[in-house]
Amino acid sequence: MHDDETAHPDRVTSRGIARKLRLSQSTVSRVLSGSKDYQYSEETRKRIQAKAEQMGYRPHAVAQSLRQGRTRVIGFCSRHGRLDARNVFLAEIIGSLQRDCSDHGEFLMLQSFAAETSDDVEYGELLSGRIDGLILHGNDDDPLVRRLSGSSLPVVAVAGRVTGMPAVLCDDFGGMGLAVRHLAERGHPRIGFTHGGRRLASVRDRIEGYLAAMADLGLEPHLIEVEYEEATPALAAIRSATCPLTAVCCWNDVTALVLLEACVTANVLVPADLAVMGFDGLLDTRLVGQHLTTISAHWPEVTHRALDLLRMRMGGYETPDETIIDVSVHVGLTA
Repeated sequence: MHDDETAHPDRVTSRGIARKLRLSQSTVSRVLSGSKDYQYSEETRKRIQAKAEQMGYRPHAVAQSLRQGRTRVIGFCSRHGRLDARNVFLAEIIGSLQRDCSDHGEFLMLQSFAAETSDDVEYGELLSGRIDGLILHGNDDDPLVRRLSGSSLPVVAVAGRVTGMPAVLCDDFGGMGLAVRHLAERGHPRIGFTHGGRRLASVRDRIEGYLAAMADLGLEPHLIEVEYEEATPALAAIRSATCPLTAVCCWNDVTALVLLEACVTANVLVPADLAVMGFDGLLDTRLVGQHLTTISAHWPEVTHRALDLLRMRMGGYETPDETIIDVSVHVGLTA
């Protein structure tokens, strides 16, 4: 018996099918792999496929990968801390990537490293051949990201532009303009913007979109920087101002939710005393109990386009430097 069959006696192999049909193993293997470089009759092809189905044949994934030079595994790496399933943004991105990969017969591998892991080790792991390509959420100021942009590994950035690699983004700049105009059309003359710092490219774009829209409307901007997703100090700043703000755009939905909770504690009525808008469209009202007015980014479309571009790069095709997906206003009860 062949070594592979000895080690795995229950596995149906091309050799076993060939023995049943009294054909050569090479013929059976070529038919089952869909090889176009070998001539065989239609009758032979049908006999082999029928016998394979009858015997319960399944392709050996490792052997198939070696023949094709592909693993059918797509990596996802976020350079903004450890992957956390409780992070609603990462949960949406990972879930959307997983569904799309499954539809294409691919597997998604989450690339997460301990904080003490060196860039050299992480770089080596990513280029070890375990993945065919990488979807990356990272920043220009990250040395590992800069190394990846010049590597042989096909990489596409998602939800933030990165110099030297294609990126698929939601319309951060335009979306914040939509938020400002939505609030201005409802009579708000003093509109603030809370953010957690300028490190993320998406936040920088949202800040610029807010400033540009405020300038177009002739309104004075009010930027309020807070700790990541910590909005209570923002409410204190809003209430202590000489001319208190009447509306606030938050850089993401979670910050908006925290601000709404702070308003409840401080007896600030929303939207009568303060209108609040989020950005991302990620909160499930069945879970958080808030019908948030927000800028809804269409993350499944973002990840779908990112994977399409990655597959093009894996195939050696040129791709656009930047793809921007439209956003829309979702009107809830908070603004």
